[in-house]
Amino acid sequence: MPTDLPDDSTLWTTASPTPGSILQGQSMSVTCLPATGAALISGNLDAAIAALAPGAALLGLLDARPHAPFALRIARDRALLITAEPLDLTLGWHDGFAVSPADDLYLVLAITGEGARGLQDACLSAPAGSPSAAAPFGGHACLVLDNGQGPAVWVPAPEAAALWLRLSRLVAALD
Repeated sequence: MPTDLPDDSTLWTTASPTPGSILQGQSMSVTCLPATGAALISGNLDAAIAALAPGAALLGLLDARPHAPFALRIARDRALLITAEPLDLTLGWHDGFAVSPADDLYLVLAITGEGARGLQDACLSAPAGSPSAAAPFGGHACLVLDNGQGPAVWVPAPEAAALWLRLSRLVAALD
């Protein structure tokens, strides 16, 4: 196998956003927030939430984002649990559910401002009300809640640079 292949990472010039990064338009902004306190849970979601974050709501697409803790449903038996601080987790299976840390799995993008709903409409065609928070957002599989002024989007970290580039172009075009 050849070892002198070019480094493909040099071909992609768009940097991935980091917490604190901001796309600022005249009528909207996109802010990258830290995604600390995230854990993937699977299996019996009710048992997992009761054990790890009692009282946390299990949320679907465009549900109102509460203060932590809460869980974003990904599928019937999977969710992303969000807490104010990282949990002291014991990995693996526990009485019907599995848990693993996910602090670095997603980046959170908060879209706010007068033009936020227009940007949401340009990126999301799924209507609110699905029990799953998972939906294509700007062409990427994301988890989407409503932050009160626009969407809050959990984008998988490996896809964040591509979505950030798309959002930067849309912010410029829609403003």
